[in-house]
Amino acid sequence: MKTSLVLLLLLLAACRVVDYEGRADPILMGTPIDLHQNLIILPGQAGVFIPGTRIGDRYRYDGNCRLEVRTVSETPQTVFADRFTVERIVQEWERFTQRETGLRRVRMDVDGPALLQFTTVLYLHSDRQPDVFRLVCGHLQDSAQNPRYLTADEIRTVLTPVMTLHRPSSQHKEQLQSL
Repeated sequence: MKTSLVLLLLLLAACRVVDYEGRADPILMGTPIDLHQNLIILPGQAGVFIPGTRIGDRYRYDGNCRLEVRTVSETPQTVFADRFTVERIVQEWERFTQRETGLRRVRMDVDGPALLQFTTVLYLHSDRQPDVFRLVCGHLQDSAQNPRYLTADEIRTVLTPVMTLHRPSSQHKEQLQSL
């Protein structure tokens, strides 16, 4: 079991490298993201889901993105239309069981088939809205169906028409080639 877990981790790490090196438009630090309309965060919440476009029937569960702030307030908060900059990118995944006992986190393969949650976290910056923290995009996928992170184009689709994740500039592409 430990061997299969190690192999899965190696496969995911390799996919991430291919994902960034094999694509013409990876998400890089410094990439701009535009919010085209104001979004309201409800009282007691730290974020709001982006009411964007569904990515189709390719996955059992649709991709989604959530814009998050640092401060939870007892009153509604407005995130105003603005341009943000990606400062850092983190990708994470978690494994959940599908047993009749309900969806829950698991550590090993003892629970049979699983759902994997793949998350790409884009840490954001705006001088005008320093409380805006990050954009978290992800999806659940069956472990038997070539699980992977959402691509940059899939994230763009999920965000449309509320937000625009820009494609890398020539400067960003040169930065990528120098890595």
